[in-house]
Amino acid sequence: MSYLVFARKWRPQGFEEVLAQDHITVTLRNAIKSGRIGHAYLFTGPRGVGKTTTARILAKALNCEKGPTPDPCRECPSCRAITAGTDLDVLEIDGASNRGIDEIRDLRERAGYSAAGGRWKIYIIDEVHALTRDAFNALLKILEEPPPQVLFVFATTEPRKVPATIVSRCQRFDFRRIPASQMAGYLAREAAGEGIEIDPEALAMVTRASGGSLRDALSMMDQLVSFSGGRITRESASSLLRVVQDDILSGLASAMLGGKPGDALDILSGAFAMGYSVEELTDSLVEFLRNLMLAASGGEAGLADLAEAELESFRRLAATTCDTAVLDTLRIITAAAFESRQSSQPRIVLESAVMTASRLRWAVGLDSLPRVSSLPVPAEPATPARQGRKGVLRRHPRRAGKSALRLLRAGKRRHRRFRLRSRLPRRSRAMDREGSPQKTPVE
Repeated sequence: MSYLVFARKWRPQGFEEVLAQDHITVTLRNAIKSGRIGHAYLFTGPRGVGKTTTARILAKALNCEKGPTPDPCRECPSCRAITAGTDLDVLEIDGASNRGIDEIRDLRERAGYSAAGGRWKIYIIDEVHALTRDAFNALLKILEEPPPQVLFVFATTEPRKVPATIVSRCQRFDFRRIPASQMAGYLAREAAGEGIEIDPEALAMVTRASGGSLRDALSMMDQLVSFSGGRITRESASSLLRVVQDDILSGLASAMLGGKPGDALDILSGAFAMGYSVEELTDSLVEFLRNLMLAASGGEAGLADLAEAELESFRRLAATTCDTAVLDTLRIITAAAFESRQSSQPRIVLESAVMTASRLRWAVGLDSLPRVSSLPVPAEPATPARQGRKGVLRRHPRRAGKSALRLLRAGKRRHRRFRLRSRLPRRSRAMDREGSPQKTPVE
């Protein structure tokens, strides 16, 4: 028998084996028990989280000889054929290569025939978002009024590209990324069953590099076993997976936050000498600073996926700095990560960003600022003084009030006089105070 990669050998065969998707597996199990099986399902989510695997398990649950049952036997000819991908009633179609209207027309014609041996005829269309607009339009009618005992399962990583008319005719299930803790436990159990020893640090590197995709993690495990044999160490995982070592990241962050640009640039040069690229360093450093920011601010709920040893190292480093300094450094490195991808000299961009972050020594936390209630109350300003003939004289407050009152009354009199003058005829306005007429200028 030919060798099977771990991604196929360790693929879940039942609903209970699917990781971190209980909101989907429980719903499907209850629907099978109650007989409330829909005619079309839309599985969305990132790659490698179990969309196609769940579709196959659903097909086995419906066409099992003991079914429909939420727990297929996995031993009958139908279950074995679905697992091997040779069942005539379960058709898996790649939407990226069968995206035209002609392929969908052919699917509609074949859907009218009854199943060959099972109860249901199931079409699993992977990457359904790649279908053309005409192909989607051809699917509308059969999705709205499907033939009896025909089930459609659509899987996609980009649900926004699926037309709303298709989504409204399906039951949508959103798959989530697999947490690192659950993935690490699953990989440790399967590796122990294969007689493979793996260090906890190497296992943490695999789960972190997978980005929540179990298929990616299993592919990395295949590579590590071929590289190091039955014993996977931290050094072998670091060299093969190109994961930046934690001591490099912690040393670089400590130098930047401690205001030591020379040490930070030396550590960065050493990382380049080890073969790390600018993109690997910036991405790893951004993730490290993000975890440090959460540890410094006390929001450790977002660090639940880290091992206890890693979490403790972040706590020790966060105790030596303030959250504001970490936030400013994170902003600088994040901007450098974006700019380096657009620049022809990405190394210079990263080095200048590290230099800038190392000069942020005046950042202080909000808790270190004095409270408003503890600040001294400023004294009232002295009464303004005026320069007189015999030196500086202080104006008496009572006299100042009388002077202001006189000015206000004078202004009111002038305003009243202006209003009276504006109401008089032009000839009267040309007369002086004694009543003598004046010559009115010709306009």
